[in-house]
Formats: sequence, C-alpha cells, structure tokens
Amino acid sequence: MSSNTLYRKYRPSQFNDVVGQQHIVRTLSNAIENNRAGQAYLFTGPRGTGKTTFARVFAKTVNCTAPIKKSKDHFLAPCLKCENCQQFENNTSADIIEIDAASNTGVDNIRELRETAKLSPFKGKYKIYIIDEVHMLSSGAFNALLKILEEPPAHIIFILATTEIHKVPETIISRCQRFDFSKFDIEEIIGKLSAIVKKEKITIEEPALELIAISAEGGMRDAESLLEQIITLEKNKITSEKVADILGISSNQSVEELTALVFDKKTAQALLLINKIYKDGYNLEFLAKSWLEYLRKIMLLNIDASLDKKIFSKMTKEQKESIKLISQKTSLNFIILCVDKIAENIPKIKESFIPQLPLESMIVELTKSDFADAPLIKTSTPPPTPPKEVVENKVIPAEKNDALADPAKKTPIQPPVAEVIVDQIPLKNAPIETPLSTGEKINVYEIEKKWKEIVDELRDKNCSLAMMLSNSVPIESSKSDTIHIVIRHSFQKDLINKAENRLTIGEISNKITGLVFKVVAVSEEESPDINPDMVDGACGTNGNSQESLLSDAMSLMGATVITE
Repeated sequence: MSSNTLYRKYRPSQFNDVVGQQHIVRTLSNAIENNRAGQAYLFTGPRGTGKTTFARVFAKTVNCTAPIKKSKDHFLAPCLKCENCQQFENNTSADIIEIDAASNTGVDNIRELRETAKLSPFKGKYKIYIIDEVHMLSSGAFNALLKILEEPPAHIIFILATTEIHKVPETIISRCQRFDFSKFDIEEIIGKLSAIVKKEKITIEEPALELIAISAEGGMRDAESLLEQIITLEKNKITSEKVADILGISSNQSVEELTALVFDKKTAQALLLINKIYKDGYNLEFLAKSWLEYLRKIMLLNIDASLDKKIFSKMTKEQKESIKLISQKTSLNFIILCVDKIAENIPKIKESFIPQLPLESMIVELTKSDFADAPLIKTSTPPPTPPKEVVENKVIPAEKNDALADPAKKTPIQPPVAEVIVDQIPLKNAPIETPLSTGEKINVYEIEKKWKEIVDELRDKNCSLAMMLSNSVPIESSKSDTIHIVIRHSFQKDLINKAENRLTIGEISNKITGLVFKVVAVSEEESPDINPDMVDGACGTNGNSQESLLSDAMSLMGATVITE
C-alpha cells in the first residue's frame, strides 16, 4: 500500500465532496453556473488544505459540457459522462495542464507556456493551467508570467497555488482573484477520517481519531497519511493508546490527569507527570496542543452544558461525564487563564533548551500564584432593585423605615447591592468584560470614606500594590459603573490596570463597601479637574515630594517616625 493511497482514493472529485472552505466552494460554483469564471485565480494557505485538489475540481467542472446541480448544498458537479470528464478521469485531458513551479522555475519554462497558451483548447471550453508552488518561480519567470496575466487569451484560465504568499510579487497578486484556504478544524478532520474508516471497514476508537487529527495540525492530507500509517502497522482494533505509541505522543488519559492535578493545585504531582511524559519519549509540544483542545471543551461545556450536542456530538457518554466532573473543580476564570497560558507557552517548548521548562514554570504560576484563587465569574444578572414596601397602597412612613430613609428628604431610598462583579481575567489582547451593575451612579463619597481601609486590607494581600494606591484618590468617571483612581506617578498606572491587580482591588472593595464598580487607574495629567494637593493630601504630604516618598516607604514597611 503506497503512502498516499487513502489520500488519493478519497480525494474530492466534486464541490460537494470538499470539506471546509465553503465560502470558496460557493463562490466558484456560482461563477461557473453564471458563466462568470475568472481568468486568473490565486489559491493560498497552509499545506494540506486542499488548494491543488480544489483547482482540479474547478478545472473539471468548468470544462464539463453538462454540469449538474447536486441536491446537497446545491453546488455544481461534473456530469462524469461527457468526453471532457472522461478524459480528466483517465488523466488524458490536453486542456488541463499542471505545472510544478519548484521544478520549472526558469524564465524559459514560462516563455514556453506563453507560446502554448495561444493555442485554442482541444475539446473543452477553456485551457486551464494549474501552477503549483508558484512562489518558487524566479524573478525573470514572474516577469514573463506577468505579461500573459495582463492580457490573457479569452480561452485561458490560470490557477496559481502557493503556501508562501509573501514570496509572490504584488504585481502578480493584483491580477488574480485571491482565495485564502484555512486549516481544517479538528472536528472536520475527525469527520472525514470517520467516513474513511467506515468505508474501509476499520475498527478504531473516536479518541484515537482525535489524536490523529491533533497531530495533523489542520492538514487533511497529513491526517489521512497518518491514518494510513497506523492501519498498516495495527491490524486489530485501534485504540488511542496504540495510536499514541505509534506516533510517539501522549494519550488523552495523560491530558485528563494533568488537568485534574492543575485544577486541584497539586503542583508537585503535575510537575512529576510532565517529567514522566518527557522521559517516556513523548512529544511535549503535542501534549500542550492536546491539553489546549481539552481545555477548550471544558470551557465551552462550563459555559453551557447543552453545547455538547452541537460541538461534541461524537464524544462518548463517559468522556462527557469525565469533562463535566473536571470542569466543576474550578472557575471559568481559571479555565480561561489556563487556555491563555498554554497557548502562550506552546511556541516556547520547541525553542527551550530544557523542553519541559516552559510547561513547568506555567504550572507553578497557575497553581502557586494569586491567579489560583481567582473567583468564579458571575454569569447571572443581579436581582432587580426591590420595590418600596407598600401597606394598603401606602408607602411605609420614614420613621418606620429609618434604616432606608434619607434624613434630608424623609423618603425611603434603596440600599446598595452588596455584591461586586469583578472583571474576568481576559485572554491576551481581549477586551475586559464590563461588570454588571444596578445602572445607578456610584457614590464616590462612600468609596472615598473607606478608601484607606481598602488600601490597608490590600497590604496584607499585595504589599506593592497597596503602596502604589496609598497616595491615590478615587474620583467619578463618565461611566456610571466605573471609578477612576488618580495616581501621582504615571508609571504606576499600567501596573495597577493589569487585570489581576484590578481583580484583587475589586475583591477587597466588594468586601468593604458592598458596591458594584470597576476601578481604572489614571494619571494626574489625564484628570485636569483634580488638584495635585488632593493626592498629596491623601497622605498628609502637602505637596512635599521628599516627604511623599518617605510616606510611601513608611506605608510599605509599616513604620512610624520616632523623634528624640
């Protein structure tokens, strides 16, 4: 069995067979149907995403004398009965010419192409040139190709395919209709492999197919080649453990065990597992990618358990139950943080002198830092503001409701909602989620009265953060649910505005004030209405810079001045 037998056997032969890339399929199918086929196309994308295969499908369909519309997705399909279709199937078509640019890089090759392109098609409507790996052409060859792209004969269609679009001159790109092919989703690859093993009557576990799909890194051709390698070596039922051994990768069981250890904050056991996997000869980069995919499932199921029917329909009942149990061990905040950290560290594994070090340091950070105690994300809206108590359609008199009465107006007022919804720890470059609030303007006076108490309690949890806030002043902002904190030293602003620091401030503010608000640090320059003396006055420095710095140091060390 040759290495590409399965790939060739199950290569798409019509638009309906193409997996993924549906926007490209629909566009070009409609172009053929409406007799609006272009004269130059550029297909670009990673290897194994179907660029050359799609070019062949397009060439066969556009030259078919009687293409038909299939019921599925209503895409055009070649009739397979006309002479053009028969010649294509037998590889004898003289109107479809495939050129490997890696082997025909010179200007003479393209000049020869220009001469033959002038000749009319033999049987079909178009003469189609498929130039694979077009980026390999020399500078002179590109210039020669440009000449014919500028004024192509009406019977010519060029399809250029490349994995390195940045090496193709802009003059060539501008004269083509460009289509970007993307990597296949894991679910798309598993679906195609499942169809293949069913037709081949091969018994293989679903988790084993998932391992193959992850190993293929988005390439369908690679996935089919790996599947063929495995079924050649293993004649009995193919399990995920056997696939892991053949490919030299870690199994799903290792990923589940590692996830449970990190969620339980069992740092030492997680580190030992990482080193055991490495010493057993498994690929740590693959482990991290499998871990990332597993955490994605946990994240989605944590958000909405019903997603398993739409996204993970091929998972077994035991797998779903296992994921649900593990997801209950921690908060959605922490799951998202794990996803972010793993994605950040995958590129570092290959570059690291010690391959296991990036994963080790990440595990220590996740299980031993303040992130480990991140609170649950509030997914439900707060209860509505309770209405005024009514007795026989009359408001309860103020003297009978002193706890809620405004002394000045003698009318009942509503108590603040004793809950703060803190920011979710975001993925890198993702916007910070706005917390829920009652919609009423935050009373800055209430926060200002307790600001020193907030800073004092913060000192026990994060001393350096407390020091930066010790000279700050809370003021109103234009948003009803946000409080600005004016910072004297502008370099401290970015540090305070880090998501984890705002999270910490939010927790303590909730505990002490019971108010719903977000904290955003701003510099004095950004707050023209603030008097610098107000900031200094917060610590009684009266504008004296040296005395302010001394006060900062005293606040940090918990010291007092002793005079003799």
